[in-house]
Amino acid sequence: MLAGIFAVPIILGLILWAHDARLRARLFADLPEAGDFIETRGATLHYLSKNTGAAKDKPVFVLIHGSSANAYDMMAALGDDLAAHGTVLSFDRPGIGRSSNKLSDKEMSDPRLQAGEIHRAVRALGYEKPVIIGQSLGGSVALGYAHALGEEITATIMLAPPLIPWYGPDFWANRLMTAPLVGPVLSHIILAKYGVTQLAPGVEWSVWPETVPENYLRDAAIPLILQPRAFRTNAIYAMNLRHHLADMQKTFSDMPGTKNKMLIIHGDKDRTVNIDYNAGSFLVARPDAELLELEGAGHMLHHTWKSEITDEILRFLTNGKTDPGRHIRRKAG
Repeated sequence: MLAGIFAVPIILGLILWAHDARLRARLFADLPEAGDFIETRGATLHYLSKNTGAAKDKPVFVLIHGSSANAYDMMAALGDDLAAHGTVLSFDRPGIGRSSNKLSDKEMSDPRLQAGEIHRAVRALGYEKPVIIGQSLGGSVALGYAHALGEEITATIMLAPPLIPWYGPDFWANRLMTAPLVGPVLSHIILAKYGVTQLAPGVEWSVWPETVPENYLRDAAIPLILQPRAFRTNAIYAMNLRHHLADMQKTFSDMPGTKNKMLIIHGDKDRTVNIDYNAGSFLVARPDAELLELEGAGHMLHHTWKSEITDEILRFLTNGKTDPGRHIRRKAG
């Protein structure tokens, strides 16, 4: 009788596990093919590239994606426009997408460490003085890049970035999926089934009040976040981010090589990362930075304002420095 009692949940768990695995396989079968991989000291990094044959005097743009996203998201948004002006490298951050960690997820949750691994890859690929462009949590990693490696990069562009530590509880799903024992089990038996119902609504929330790009979920390979390992890594990064921001905040005013080299672009309708609390507060600590406030833009501005963002990046690089302070930009027409 005891054997029968224990057998029921085990069989049920195996059925749920198999269903989740099959659902993930179907979702992943329609996604873009993998790019290239490179080994660094702390990670195996997956990356996409465009125009790698650009002249040596052209910029090297390094794209860093946000939470729950991956290299395809940033490349789909900005890759083509930027590739007309230089080389573009878009990385899956360590442990996310098709990348993997060699260090613990908690240790790698530090944006400065993630930036360090990406920079090792950039240097190993033969590039120097990259232009760093990060969106959302990738903007926090871009800040970590400037914080740790400011003298080794040309400029830091942060799109809708969390920059200031916040207060309040962590997202319930992140707490649940990172809980000992329970988290790994649930991530293999319910993550795909539940997660697939949340992908489209989550994107619509982020894009609001603008429109989701056509075929976005596929082209940006968003279902990759439903990998149990990647989901838990992403959750650990999100839960630890504010602590790392608090540490970096102590020395915002002392980041060698970054004076007049930091540009923030942020939508005034962003309800995921508040512009005043984050970018506005950062300007107080770093008045030499430039903040462009996009009128009517939500959190996914890298897709909905991509040509305008490309133009602003090129203007910033042509000038070679910031136009300090906060400036409003509106859509043409």
